[in-house]
Amino acid sequence: MIKFNKMHGNGNDFVVINSLINDFVLSKGKISKLADRNNGIGFDQLILIEAPTNKEADFFIRFFNSDGTTAKMCLNGIRCAASFIWSEKLSPHKKIQLQTSTRTIWCSRKGSLVEAIIEMPNHIEDRDLDKNINKHLSAATYSLVDCGNKHLCIKLGSINDYKLEELYKKLQPEITTKKINLSIYKKNGGDIYIRTYENGAGETLSCGSASASVASIELHKKSKTTIISSGGKLQFSPYKDKLKMIGPAKNVFKGVIEE
Repeated sequence: MIKFNKMHGNGNDFVVINSLINDFVLSKGKISKLADRNNGIGFDQLILIEAPTNKEADFFIRFFNSDGTTAKMCLNGIRCAASFIWSEKLSPHKKIQLQTSTRTIWCSRKGSLVEAIIEMPNHIEDRDLDKNINKHLSAATYSLVDCGNKHLCIKLGSINDYKLEELYKKLQPEITTKKINLSIYKKNGGDIYIRTYENGAGETLSCGSASASVASIELHKKSKTTIISSGGKLQFSPYKDKLKMIGPAKNVFKGVIEE
């Protein structure tokens, strides 16, 4: 019997499990079945709370996509993981350091919201990917960003009617073999609107790391920006040499998985 919490950050939903006390192994097939929204619990990602391997961190956070594959990072998920830790009284501290497979993130309570301080995303180059993109979007402005996982962020004049899954498939197999997530976004006044297609999960209502990637592209022009997805809003601002993200993390219900 495995206890879990169903949570979401702007509609990006997760099953969160305390594996500090549970001795279990979930196979790729089992995770995929649990993620099924008709025959299982339904979620974008599974999150495990584990003991840290870095002595400076408080917990290690492990992510799995809905198809059972591993994910390096999820910033909506990291806020939910922090909220889970506080609600389950796993830590008495209002500020905690969470370790992932790629980096460590500080999380703090901000009323009903969670603040996360992350490393500023890196902008990287990939000439082979450039050729593939230019073949399908010759006039587009885009950046490839590493935010703990890779995001291809394409700036367009309109995103609402765009066939995002179709574009994702056109950029295969390169985009999937390199584990690159795809986002399209547009600016509207002081706000930025975004849609994201994640490897192993498909199009999600929100993606924190995609939003952070886009924020890192546009923040040089202003001190604060709001990234808006169909699931809700995330606030970003520079913090020293890092990036500050503030957004919701909500518990939906608790349950038990029968192995």
